[in-house]
Amino acid sequence: MEVNTGRSDLLWNYAASFMRLASALIILPLILHLLPVEEVGLWNIMISLNAMIYLLDFGFYQTFSRSVTYIFSGAKEFKSEGLGDVNQDGSVNYSLLKGSLSAMRVYYAAVAVLLLILLVTAGHLYIENILADFTGNKDSARIAWYLYGILLCYQFYTYYYDALLVGKGMIKRSRQIIVFSQCAHLLLASCLLLMGCGILSMVFGQTLATILNRTLAKRTFYDKKTKLALKDVFPADWKRILKILWTTAYKTGLANLSWVFTNRMLALIGGLFLPLAVIGSYGITKQIVDLTYSLSLIWFTTFFPKLIQHRVTGREDQAKRIYIKAQYVAVATFFLISLLVVLLGPWALSVIKSKTPLLESKLLIIFFIASFFEAFTYLSTSMLISRNIVPHYKAQMITAVATVVLLVAAFKFLEAGVEALILVPFIVQLLYQHWKWTSIVYSELQIRLSDYNPRKYFRLRK
Repeated sequence: MEVNTGRSDLLWNYAASFMRLASALIILPLILHLLPVEEVGLWNIMISLNAMIYLLDFGFYQTFSRSVTYIFSGAKEFKSEGLGDVNQDGSVNYSLLKGSLSAMRVYYAAVAVLLLILLVTAGHLYIENILADFTGNKDSARIAWYLYGILLCYQFYTYYYDALLVGKGMIKRSRQIIVFSQCAHLLLASCLLLMGCGILSMVFGQTLATILNRTLAKRTFYDKKTKLALKDVFPADWKRILKILWTTAYKTGLANLSWVFTNRMLALIGGLFLPLAVIGSYGITKQIVDLTYSLSLIWFTTFFPKLIQHRVTGREDQAKRIYIKAQYVAVATFFLISLLVVLLGPWALSVIKSKTPLLESKLLIIFFIASFFEAFTYLSTSMLISRNIVPHYKAQMITAVATVVLLVAAFKFLEAGVEALILVPFIVQLLYQHWKWTSIVYSELQIRLSDYNPRKYFRLRK
């Protein structure tokens, strides 16, 4: 089965990213205007629990998504590492698909139960401690907390639904569902906030969005053809499938966890040594840089299922084409956005009368360069992962430990400033991560300078 990905998939991917940002920008002013400070703080704590989904997933979302792409590209079986044999006619092994679906359900159900137990025990103690000095409606706060906890468990149990659509190459439909569900979230939460429903407004809004998202995703994947095909086959052994997929999943999970420490946790370390005002400037600057990073990779993530299929079917020239074009897109995105931010960022903040400035221009430019290198490294490691190997996980773990140790040492013994939050992780990654995996991909795909002729990738006039 051919994975069809085109310009409409790309546009809807951008639209979904915009809706995630827009919903936050529209609801946040209402939250700040209508809710007491204590409820705003409680909601921020509840939102932070979302990180548990990504930690507990431990790389299985990406692994399952790739596995679905392998199946729809004609894979006969899974291997612990590397790519197995494929059906030359591209036919789908529905027995393997049915066993994989069972493996997904078992894994996510087991971890969802674990999450529920954690929220009922430790979560109960935590919320009661938080509400000890709470001056608002404690019953409403408790209801919101426990309903949100149940929602998180449901979100995790059905987390793989989107992986099924992405793996099948249905990027456009997946992103359409996200846009629709986010619109529903925005509408319901805003109306309930204006009606005075307090913190429960966001819980109900997110619940509606999640149920819509999962229901539509499930109905889209299980179309008439797929349901009939799955009904008539005996499933492959889900235990064996789960065991095989674990070989790659745990490595991906460790790599992602290490990346969190070297990217998302730096502000927490800096907060122990730097004034909150400085951390505030670093935080707002990092949000802009991270947004640029995400936008630079949207084109690549849209066509990633197509790239996987090319690698499964041995069309390495097409895989190389996607990889090089993704580099062009990343360069253009970083150049345009960083130029605008450096030149117009301070002026834009003064217009909205922001009390928190960006970092100085010199550090801002270095920040963008560091993130640009990270985007290129992501492209290279993703190319390797597309072949069902995760060679970088050990190096990523060592990089995370080295970054944290050197960062603490820089603050404690060298009395470094905010520049350490940018320079230390950048320098540590330059020592190995930022060149090693790219060099392997270049060697593997036999990439030469002549391959970067823009006319091969874009319609340019002579």
